[in-house]
Amino acid sequence: MVKRKPLKEVYKWLLPQHPLPLPEIIPHNPISWFFFAYSYIIWSIEINTACIKLHNGLFLVEDPTDIKSLWHDGFFGKGIFSRSESTWYERTQKRLGLGIFKNLTREEITALRRDERKKFKKERAILEAKQAELKKKGIVDPFLKETLDLKTLRDKDLDTNTKRETFIRKEDEFLVENGILKNIEYAELQPVEVFFLKFALNCVSISTPTCEDLSAESLLDILSNGLASDPFILNYVIYHYYRSSGWCVRSGIKFGTDYILYKRGPPFSHAEYAVLLVPQFKDQANDGPNFVELSGLNRIVGAVRKKLVLTFVEIPSQEEFDKARNIKDLLELYNIREFLYRRWVPNKNRD
Repeated sequence: MVKRKPLKEVYKWLLPQHPLPLPEIIPHNPISWFFFAYSYIIWSIEINTACIKLHNGLFLVEDPTDIKSLWHDGFFGKGIFSRSESTWYERTQKRLGLGIFKNLTREEITALRRDERKKFKKERAILEAKQAELKKKGIVDPFLKETLDLKTLRDKDLDTNTKRETFIRKEDEFLVENGILKNIEYAELQPVEVFFLKFALNCVSISTPTCEDLSAESLLDILSNGLASDPFILNYVIYHYYRSSGWCVRSGIKFGTDYILYKRGPPFSHAEYAVLLVPQFKDQANDGPNFVELSGLNRIVGAVRKKLVLTFVEIPSQEEFDKARNIKDLLELYNIREFLYRRWVPNKNRD
């Protein structure tokens, strides 16, 4: 049986930037020292560039190679027909019995062998029960034919060249052309993910019907309304903050929050924290969160074994916002404070 690669090898990189490894130093070999010094001077970072299309306000990735690259290098995007990683093509191939999935996998062959053994043991138990009953009565075993059939079943060789039956429903016919499944799934990215990949990493090209490649400034003009309290900017500030801190940030809409934080990524473990954005205007009175709703949200988050983090973002004045010369200066105007919200239980939290 072919072993799967360890997850640490499959998802080796945290971002689409891959630092090139430096050569090993051999203490007794002076040449290795010079080679190391030379490699260190010209050391660079390999960047995987993906193409993203802006269509009707949605950021879409259609190339399967780019989809795989964005997911494996930081878990960006979501397949439109999948829960997270784009797996519709493989799942549909397996369901229809096409491509590499037409042959039985080793796991399926093992399952068939186990079924054959279960059938043999069941028949053997029935025959032994009959023989024991007749033996008590002093009757000679008459089950010669059944014994021979049982031995035949035991020694039967499983045909491992069995092909999976192809079953194509009428509604699936348009998906298959000349026996090959068409891949109609694409990945969709959140606006904050796209802006992070463009502004912070510069590892994507964003095309529109009128422009080949948008700059980070042009993209911000499309996504933002020009106000200091713009929801996109507030969401991007905390997204950038947690990504820069080494967290894998994914949408938390399923749990009623803005984001959820993974220590490494979805394939490794469940998310540890759920993040809720709380805007705070600078030099103004703020009502703060509704604690009745907050208590209910915390019970939901706690039920899925996550901790609720309240992330307060201090919003600068509009005058300060308008004076920002570039995106970097603009983002530096926002301040972040974090609070871990916990439910107070009298039986557990007494003095």
